[in-house]
Amino acid sequence: MQHDCLYHATASIDNNKKPYQIIRYCLSEWASEWNIENNRDQNFTFSELRNRNITSQQLYLWSAPIDLIERYQLYLNQPLNSTKTDIETELFYNCTFPWFGPVCQYMFDQYESNHLSFAAMIHDFYQNGNDMNSLTCYTHLQCDRGTSLICLDWTDICNGIIDCLDGGQDEEDCWQLEVNDCLENEYRCRNGQCISKDFYRDDDYNTGDMMNLDCLDGSDELFDDNKRNRCGKREPTFQCEEATCRISPTIDTREFKTLSSSSCVNERGKLLMQAMLSVKENSVNDTCWRALMCIAFTLMVTEDSPCYGFCYPGSCTHYIENNCPAFILLPAVPLLFGHVHLVYTNKIIEYLVGILTPT
Repeated sequence: MQHDCLYHATASIDNNKKPYQIIRYCLSEWASEWNIENNRDQNFTFSELRNRNITSQQLYLWSAPIDLIERYQLYLNQPLNSTKTDIETELFYNCTFPWFGPVCQYMFDQYESNHLSFAAMIHDFYQNGNDMNSLTCYTHLQCDRGTSLICLDWTDICNGIIDCLDGGQDEEDCWQLEVNDCLENEYRCRNGQCISKDFYRDDDYNTGDMMNLDCLDGSDELFDDNKRNRCGKREPTFQCEEATCRISPTIDTREFKTLSSSSCVNERGKLLMQAMLSVKENSVNDTCWRALMCIAFTLMVTEDSPCYGFCYPGSCTHYIENNCPAFILLPAVPLLFGHVHLVYTNKIIEYLVGILTPT
């Protein structure tokens, strides 16, 4: 159950269109379970507010909770000579900024003076500090991806790539979408999904903002794939969370734009790569492993890099030749069909910028 929610109207990816979605940010515990007393802020009963000619609109401008405003308006709608009820003794707390809530019990830890609204705070949070540290998993399909650290995303199902190493269940029966026929009043998405023709190209702006995607692959609207690359620094909107993306054929280890899945959230590719490479063979010692990671992921060594003072791209081969076994599995988990690995030697390791090349 969710309680004491804040509602955020999201903007388009370009932040220049009216919002199409509201996201709730809520508590998962009952606030009534906490013993909260407010001796700091002034409070008024509904009866006192009425005597002061306070309107529900004024309470709204004072950032009172919406449900309290609605109850106060119901109270105002009652005739003055009506029977007294408990609602007239309900309290409104006039919170002192930056406190808010039914009894002024909340404040934001990351509030800054330049945040003129809750929306601005949310925007800055996802732009500057929203580093994903865990993966969401599709749990309705049993899938072995080589290690328990890697799981299936819903966008990995029927994307043309076998991810489940124990039988390819994620691509099973997907041929039915390929031969799927839609009705005359329906539009057939590129992935075989059928939607009403009323939803085809129904974006009012038709500018590629992905505001009205109805096909899971977004083929019913015109959009720019480059805009989806911004999903890693966006709030979790339908545009980024409820659609699939094409997997890039190249790797950018600085931003991990290549995704190991069809998720539009770029950070998922980074987490998957980290999870795969966290599994080390027993025959590989720590020095060897560290050198391999420096070659694979370090494009520019800085003072905060784990490779700083150890080795630099182009100078790590000495550590590999002297510390690694003759043949190295990287990653240690199979990549295809449960048994196909990438194997490297410790003598001839060539790499492009940030990319290891199997020999």
